[in-house]
Amino acid sequence: INGGFDAGTPLYQFLGLESPADGAAELPMGGLSKLLEQGIRFLSTGEMRRALICRAVLARPSLLMLDEPFDGLDVQARADMRALIRQLMQQGQPTLMILNRQSEILPEHTHVGVFRDQQLIFSASRQQWEQQREALTAAIDHGKPVPGPLPGTVYPPSDEPLVEMHDVTVRYGDKTVLDRLSWQVNAGEHWQISGPNGAGKSTLLNLVSGDNPQAYRNDIRMFGRRRGTGETVWDIKQKVGIVSPQLQLSYRVAVSARMCILSGLFDSIGIYRNVDPMHRLLADRWLDYLGMSDRATQPFNRFSYGEQRLLLIARGLIKHPPLLILDEPCQGLDDANRLRVLDLLGEFANGTQSTLLYVTHLREDRIKGINRQLEFVPMGEGYTVRQHD
Repeated sequence: INGGFDAGTPLYQFLGLESPADGAAELPMGGLSKLLEQGIRFLSTGEMRRALICRAVLARPSLLMLDEPFDGLDVQARADMRALIRQLMQQGQPTLMILNRQSEILPEHTHVGVFRDQQLIFSASRQQWEQQREALTAAIDHGKPVPGPLPGTVYPPSDEPLVEMHDVTVRYGDKTVLDRLSWQVNAGEHWQISGPNGAGKSTLLNLVSGDNPQAYRNDIRMFGRRRGTGETVWDIKQKVGIVSPQLQLSYRVAVSARMCILSGLFDSIGIYRNVDPMHRLLADRWLDYLGMSDRATQPFNRFSYGEQRLLLIARGLIKHPPLLILDEPCQGLDDANRLRVLDLLGEFANGTQSTLLYVTHLREDRIKGINRQLEFVPMGEGYTVRQHD
């Protein structure tokens, strides 16, 4: 136990190493050596992805299978991962990679397969794929209007800041994640939050959403009211929409696509009340927007990972919340749907009263309308924060 928190298995043990000292010689990828004594429960999403891939490489497999190895990684970690995989392939390691972005196909890939609608529609040499790649790219209809909110449900504009943080500090035992952070988000300011894996971005978002208990021992105000002065988590969630990989991992209930989207109106995972016909109609408009009208009653867990992400994005947007938290929303999406989501979020930023807090590592995933930046920058053994337009 570390300061009341179970840190989990030390990383060096998770990787199958005898001691932390073995890491410098045996780790196939840099960036993890300084974390070898840290419990894996304190690793960020990107750090954990790197650890899983390192463990697979250390096992020296006959076939290395990598499912979206670049997702959730910061710029430097993506470059390191790309270099590692290319080196392994050049050394003769047979490798099968599942990718959503064409830009992530490596020069060493000799063959390409394309799946669409749960079927393998193309499988041939890299050269043949290059000749047919445009025809194999699914077209997306950008002409549909974004479904509006239910009548009378949009919160009136307020002069109060949506988020206020004053000298906020978050520690787990001896590890300081955020150190005296002050930050204010006003209505109409759309923020992009960036920085390396493990810098504290997800911790910051969890303080905003109320999913981190240390929010209540810091000076944090949401919608003009200080945390811990009698409000409930539901009072906050009512005004906040969330899309994140963590939400997708926890969304494990037996509901249909329609009910998944509808659950965003009630801030729940699943539906536990009677649904008004107007609510169902709004959810069906979102399904039509996503091109999934014919699968409204299909169970959520029977959709692909990328399709689940689209449904959860619709779930986060359906109530047009005053504050919309987007933690890597394009992770797991193919190129066509990624562009569709970026267009949709750009329309939200410019055409609604919702304010966006958007975390991404990729410059290509920029949302039109983002006008402020919160950047975590390495300083010494930790990070400092820069704010700019």
